[in-house]
Amino acid sequence: MTKKEKIMRSAIKLFCSLGFQNTSTTKITKDAGVGTGTLFLYFKSKDELVNALYADVKREMMEFHHVFADQTYSFKQQLNLFWQHIVMWGVQNPVKFKFMMQFKNSPYISQLTVQELQEENQFVEKVMNQAIKDGILIDQPFEFLISIFTSQFSAITQYLSTQEANEHERMIQISFDVLWNGIKK
Repeated sequence: MTKKEKIMRSAIKLFCSLGFQNTSTTKITKDAGVGTGTLFLYFKSKDELVNALYADVKREMMEFHHVFADQTYSFKQQLNLFWQHIVMWGVQNPVKFKFMMQFKNSPYISQLTVQELQEENQFVEKVMNQAIKDGILIDQPFEFLISIFTSQFSAITQYLSTQEANEHERMIQISFDVLWNGIKK
């Protein structure tokens, strides 16, 4: 693991456990086992670090959006596959999941970071808007549908963290059915 990766791993862990304000750069570098100045070789500030972390984790979380490009599946099947992938990602990456939930509406995440990520994920918005036009999804703004999706994602991922692994597949499917019934036309 590189020094930068160690810094990022420590920062995400500490931001989740201590919060942004209570996590000093000294705490991060000490936990990472690197010199204090090393952090500033990679990031100009703690704000830049948290934005880089947010962007990296969001990109990792969204890497499953490629399922929407596979036209051999119906939109419902595509969304179901995406749902399975993203929920399992959240279960398998509890610290990153917690970080995303903690910082998704944080004032520490810059508008520039938010805009860059929105531009990268425009494909998902186009697919969902097409599903609305095709009469598959309810005719509501994309932001509203994403809010429902995010709420359901957070709820099922948190719930699964308290359950036995042998129940995960069944509960993920049930949660998708609940989501689908709430957004289908």
